[in-house]
Amino acid sequence: MKPARGAATREIKARLNILDIVRRYVELRRAGNRWVAPCPFHQETKPSFSVNEEEGFFYCFGCQAAGDIFDFYGRINGLDFKETLLQLAEEAGVTLTDYKPDSRATGERDARKAALKMHELAAEHFRRNLEGPAGAECREYIARRKLSPDIVTSFGLGWSPREWRDLTAALRRAGFTPEQGAAAGLLSPGEQRGAYDRFRGRLIFPIKDLSGRVIAFGGRIITNEDAAKYINSSDSPIYKKGDNLYGLFQARRGIAAGKSALLTEGYMDVLTLHQFGYANACGVLGTALTPEQVHRLAGFCSDLELIFDGDAPGRKAALRAAEMVLVKGLRCRVVLLPEGEDIDSLLQEKGKEAFEAVRARAPEGLDFCIQTLGRSYAPKDVLDWVQGFLGRVEQPELLSPYVSRFAGGLGLDERVLRGRLPGAKRAPGAKAAQAPRRNNPFEQGILRYVVRFPHRLPDLERAGALLLVSHPRALALWNKIAEAGPEYDSDEVLRQLDDKQKEFWGKCRVLEAPPPDRELEELADICARIAEECRDKQGKARLQALRRTVDATRDDFALLKAQQEMLQSKSTSGSSDGQH
Repeated sequence: MKPARGAATREIKARLNILDIVRRYVELRRAGNRWVAPCPFHQETKPSFSVNEEEGFFYCFGCQAAGDIFDFYGRINGLDFKETLLQLAEEAGVTLTDYKPDSRATGERDARKAALKMHELAAEHFRRNLEGPAGAECREYIARRKLSPDIVTSFGLGWSPREWRDLTAALRRAGFTPEQGAAAGLLSPGEQRGAYDRFRGRLIFPIKDLSGRVIAFGGRIITNEDAAKYINSSDSPIYKKGDNLYGLFQARRGIAAGKSALLTEGYMDVLTLHQFGYANACGVLGTALTPEQVHRLAGFCSDLELIFDGDAPGRKAALRAAEMVLVKGLRCRVVLLPEGEDIDSLLQEKGKEAFEAVRARAPEGLDFCIQTLGRSYAPKDVLDWVQGFLGRVEQPELLSPYVSRFAGGLGLDERVLRGRLPGAKRAPGAKAAQAPRRNNPFEQGILRYVVRFPHRLPDLERAGALLLVSHPRALALWNKIAEAGPEYDSDEVLRQLDDKQKEFWGKCRVLEAPPPDRELEELADICARIAEECRDKQGKARLQALRRTVDATRDDFALLKAQQEMLQSKSTSGSSDGQH
């Protein structure tokens, strides 16, 4: 029986070390029983990010990001849990299946494996072509474009000859049919003479996922032919161009280290930027920037530089891109290139100083939006754009400062603009939401102990802890641990926790590693405190009942006597506790 999801996650964790995964993105150093680094999820220079290898868990006391290997990999790569599970399972060599075989899922998995293998073969085939006799003219083109050998190697550039079926034949020799090659996006299906090579007579740019696997290609003609300058892979079982970014695999360390990314439009732009030392550069893939691409970048950093042409179409595209970034709560600057220049010409012909001068003039993203709207849009269109922008803002806390900036920069009435915010008008009779009740420090202490020593939960239940754990969030976490039973499985519990619960879990188990020699002593202290709290509650309950009786009988002497008895009882029990 192949592992079901719960067993699969445990198997993946057994085969993959969280430190090895985290080290791909951040530089860790040891601090006691933990490993620390500046957090890759928010702007930070201090080592607020912590990994406990034994627990297989990470936590940041700056932004409170927390979780296990799946949470880290999914968050930093912008993946949902299903995508994360699939990628880590493939890396660990774990086959996923449910208890009931799903023929459709099996077919999709087989198609994905075949597509990955074909792309691996194709990348090697194109690379050998570039290095061999057939690649002479492409090597001359690369030399004219002044790309260094290191860049050619690190980005795996290749050459696809002009023959119609050069790659088709190579795939067939490896056991793959033309139909499989077409389904993977490598070949074009031909109606009469069968499938043929999609990329012919082109410099090849392999596109990799964040595990370094080739999932697609871009191709550029190298002579003045009557053909599209660039063509790209079509969507396939392993590739969706609106979700991926060219060069992100190569740039991921540079982005995580500098907490910022340079985002541009072309393959050659990305290569040139890397050659000139901008190791945090990546590019969109033949489309306008998409929300999915922004989400993926947000896993690495919260600060982007958007590089666009300075002509009218470039400014329009920059406005759309800046809006997309800002509504997600990220920062950005808009770098507009001088008209007639691109990144390649600017850096190769005028040097890094010229490019740095352009970057220095780049406005902050919201300022760029305000300037562009005020200069190019009619008043009605300005208001429509601003309202649409505010309606898409994902974090409500950002609405107020955005409104003030728009009102001041565009001459709009701030009061009227605030009145048009989403949810600004409450329905008649609607009440403002009350602040959630906070759990008390002792309740937190009980829960902290349960998280660190979950096998002691039955002991605390017998001591009466549930009489004191009453906050809904605390009860929810308690119940999830209790449901795990005596055969406690932290992996299974973690999968059920929300972000806030994982944050608390991380504080308890990563920053406060369980001291084994204090386990029983802490249990005794907590049980004694529970007993004291319970006696106090019982006394208060008796006093309240007596108050109700006094209100009915007007017997003030009885109330005073009951209060004295309760105080004496507390004093006696406290001294008795102290003797034990």
